[in-house]
Amino acid sequence: MSLPDDVISLLRDEAYLDLCRNALRDALERLKEEKQAVSETRPPFGILATKKQRDVFESSMQTVLDTEAAIDGRLNKLEAIENWLKGTIRERLRAYLAQVSENYHRSAKIDEAIRSWDRLLEHYGEQLLALARNVKNVSVTMAGAAPGTTRSAFSDRAQAFAELRMGADSLDRTALQLESLTRSMALYAANSPYKDITVAEIPLKGVVGWVDNLALLHDRDALPAAQELEADARMIVAKKLTEYHASARAAIEALAAVDTAELENYWQVLRAHALAHYVQERDVDEVLNELNERYVVANIERRQRAIESQLDPYGHER
Repeated sequence: MSLPDDVISLLRDEAYLDLCRNALRDALERLKEEKQAVSETRPPFGILATKKQRDVFESSMQTVLDTEAAIDGRLNKLEAIENWLKGTIRERLRAYLAQVSENYHRSAKIDEAIRSWDRLLEHYGEQLLALARNVKNVSVTMAGAAPGTTRSAFSDRAQAFAELRMGADSLDRTALQLESLTRSMALYAANSPYKDITVAEIPLKGVVGWVDNLALLHDRDALPAAQELEADARMIVAKKLTEYHASARAAIEALAAVDTAELENYWQVLRAHALAHYVQERDVDEVLNELNERYVVANIERRQRAIESQLDPYGHER
């Protein structure tokens, strides 16, 4: 898929701006030398200098200063045009690469997986809290069987364990979904610039097996194990989930950085091509006035129309 015509036009205009900048900077360098030369003609002070000498010096210096101001004004105009132009080129190149670049296709899938993982992490946190509550309920049934007393009612214990196992099963399924998304990220990122991008590893999984083992223990052994898991689950929610969300944000930022690097590298190649093939010698003022009208003035007029439309949304019907 070749570059769209509008992108080629934007690159051509950027190349003209580059030529104009170089011409203006060269003119400034020459003007510095001229300014130094004029400074050296400064007449002596007082009665040693004639009025004609002073007038000639002041006129020459004023001409240099006026020229310098005019060049600075052109550079300021160039910068205003360039600010708009670069933002537009970046947006158009990003859209183009999203269509044609294999890396950008990978990036989109990795980004989707990361965001899904980050959203699912909220559900994982809710299930951890539910697990902590269920573990606490089981601990209560165990604590009811103090030395020298009978166990808590069998029905209470069975109910507590049933609810704990059900919650553990839900948590494990969510953990498997999170791991599946992590594997998807790794699959898409393999053998690509994204290969080092990943998210944090989920710390608590396979809880159903733990619950089944807990049910086989004597209360005196099961109680401290249950209390430890409850504390771990609550600690993860209170302190670790923020770190896991941060790992997702960091992964998305790293993804964007890789995409930006590819875009900038490709853009640099296009710049060189545009300078070599898209431009010809033209007057600086002619180029700047044309591009200023095309981009800056046109952009201002679009914004003005948008503001007027918001203020009077039915104005077009009059």
